[in-house]
Amino acid sequence: MRALLALVGISLQLACSEPYAARGGSGGPPPAPASTQAPDPAAEPPTAEPPASVVDDPKAGDVHYVELVLGGAAADATLPMVVAIHGLGDDPRNFGHLFESFSSPVRLILPRGLESREAGGYSWFPLRARDPDVAALAQGIAQAADRLAVAIDTLARTRPTAGKPIVTGFSQGGMLSFAIAVRHPESISLALPIGGWLPPPLWPTVAAGAKAPHIVAFHGTDDGAVKFEPTERAVDELRKHGWPVELHAYPGVGHVITPEIHRDLDDALDDGVRAIAKAKPRP
Repeated sequence: MRALLALVGISLQLACSEPYAARGGSGGPPPAPASTQAPDPAAEPPTAEPPASVVDDPKAGDVHYVELVLGGAAADATLPMVVAIHGLGDDPRNFGHLFESFSSPVRLILPRGLESREAGGYSWFPLRARDPDVAALAQGIAQAADRLAVAIDTLARTRPTAGKPIVTGFSQGGMLSFAIAVRHPESISLALPIGGWLPPPLWPTVAAGAKAPHIVAFHGTDDGAVKFEPTERAVDELRKHGWPVELHAYPGVGHVITPEIHRDLDDALDDGVRAIAKAKPRP
């Protein structure tokens, strides 16, 4: 599985209108852009079967999503749920390639951004992390996080789900992973933001509850789109309020998912799935 994971990590650079760094985690060339075009029919077929699609483009609340079952599980099996949120300019199916190598049986939910973009793909909120209007950015993140939380609660209730869902995401999806964990801690068991940030207006003002979800963040120190230092300050603030939070820093890495980040994300997901399996069943 590690060999396949490394291959996917090297070849995958998620579609996002934010600029990417010119180097990967080891200082080598950047990952190649991921294609969202249909495959060439003359090309050789893939050697591995793609994940089985259970439902394609339905809605939970007012959020469209794609549902996949990984790990060879049956579509109607009771499984841990992983909600993976794409970044600006990306789409659910393209982002889903990141999880092709994940071998544990899970139900993968890939929500679609709330607004389509003329340049292609989807967006969750109108402003970027670099926008000086932090209050408006925070408002957009909060509104999208609240809508996503409704969708997550609906899916966890209506799909055969073991434990509370795990949420992860890149760039805008990383910001939403932070925000869902803080604003809707009862909805998830674990948040895994990648290249994300929680703006100060969304920082908690009260102590975390006993059931606050664990947050494990992954961030390149040379990220030019979502700066590392503000994320570091947000994590410190969460710690002050008792949140169980970790920040994994990747020196020299920009706004990109390198093979090292991909590997660490895979390990964190696996730990989260194992924890769900050990917990008592949902009532």
